[in-house]
Amino acid sequence: MVFFTCNICGESVKKPAVEKHYQTRCRGKTKNVSCMDCLKDFYEEEYVAHTKCISEAQKYSNQSFVPKEPRNKNAQKQESWMDIIRAILDSTEYQLTPQLRNAFQRLQSVDNVPRKKAKFENFVGNCMRMPRNQATEVWDILEKELNKMKEAKQAELAAAKGAKQKTEAETEPVPEADVPPKKKTKLENGDAAQTETEAAAATTEETNDFDWAAQLMKLVAKQPDGVFLEKLKKKLAKKYTKHLSVTELSEKQSKKFDKRFDKQLKKCDGLQLDGDLVKQC
Repeated sequence: MVFFTCNICGESVKKPAVEKHYQTRCRGKTKNVSCMDCLKDFYEEEYVAHTKCISEAQKYSNQSFVPKEPRNKNAQKQESWMDIIRAILDSTEYQLTPQLRNAFQRLQSVDNVPRKKAKFENFVGNCMRMPRNQATEVWDILEKELNKMKEAKQAELAAAKGAKQKTEAETEPVPEADVPPKKKTKLENGDAAQTETEAAAATTEETNDFDWAAQLMKLVAKQPDGVFLEKLKKKLAKKYTKHLSVTELSEKQSKKFDKRFDKQLKKCDGLQLDGDLVKQC
């Protein structure tokens, strides 16, 4: 809310009360007020356009002070609403009667004009003593100007969109033959390489079967007292990996190895499992 000081009597008054002040205490005098924040002088109806003023931070800071952008969206909406009121006063389209023009001028000096019809009518009726029929007439003009501004904005957006689409259509597309092939990512390349390795390993295993029984017997024969099951499994896994011509078994290959190891160990007649120890029979 903006506060003014009357330069005639020195009394401080709120902006909405300036009109009343010059109808009562300083009646018959020419309006002459100064803003209490920026100390600027206003004569006659000039004060009406002074809706916002500098903050205390701006007032008491040095010249290099940069004010922050206001984050209050309601304040921005209210400012747009006040722009509509100013546009109506400046327009010759509505041919305002003296009573209506006076009503809009009074609205222009208020900072918190409601933007909903019911609240607007209650506000101007209670605070500005405006008759109900006049309040409805003022609201209809406000609504008409608001719809007019909305239509103008939509037309502007549609024109900008059409211009953008036209520009895109005029731009020649790049021929497909000139478009370089998409490079595979490192992950995709790794997956492809892993798939190829697994396929090659499966082909090797099919064409040259791994002799499970012979390899098991050979490993256990090296240990007359027997070999622990996990150790035997690790040694056989190394031979199996070498047989497949890979550096490391994939998850799928490891599962397959574990399953076949248990099965082949049970089928081997020359070996027996004594707890965790594998021995020759």
